[in-house]
Amino acid sequence: MGVLLVSSDKIKAFTNINSGVDDSLLIAGIQISQDIGLQTLLGTKFYNYMLNKAQNNTLSSKETILLQDYIQPYLIQRAYYECIPELWMRTMNKGLILGNTEQGNTASPADMKYLRNMTQNRYEFYSQRLMDYIKDNPNDFPLYFSYSSNEGMAPQKENYFSGIQIPPGQRRLPPKGIKGYLDPSSDLLCCD
Repeated sequence: MGVLLVSSDKIKAFTNINSGVDDSLLIAGIQISQDIGLQTLLGTKFYNYMLNKAQNNTLSSKETILLQDYIQPYLIQRAYYECIPELWMRTMNKGLILGNTEQGNTASPADMKYLRNMTQNRYEFYSQRLMDYIKDNPNDFPLYFSYSSNEGMAPQKENYFSGIQIPPGQRRLPPKGIKGYLDPSSDLLCCD
């Protein structure tokens, strides 16, 4: 197992995961959050640097602030997001099992989707906050800004992609007499 930058106890303390949930159910979510989420935000070079510094307990005061105030809040919400499906449904020897309890009913797939969407909004907020902090302090984190193509993934520079992208230009010509919309940054000329 690799270095975990946030503990399962901290995830339980800052989310609605019950304190009785087995830590082993959360560890995979933490690792996935770091490998897929945090590495994408920081880039492979800076991500590995932070893991090594945390493992060797050699973080500078600025790196400690980055870890505790920005990386960990992101990882708490991202790990919770990653764990929700595993907490809802488990893979057992005989198949997939939905959780059931005497104190309540199992949440529906729609309930799980709602909770994941809400948690995704939270981790995206923290990821933007993390990227803004690093960008506002370039002298403190030079590895974030010194990427070359042979060093793994590049740091992510933008957040909140809606999934729809419309390149500059006019989609179709408007009927005669109606002005068409044209992206102001486009090189195309607009006609009346």
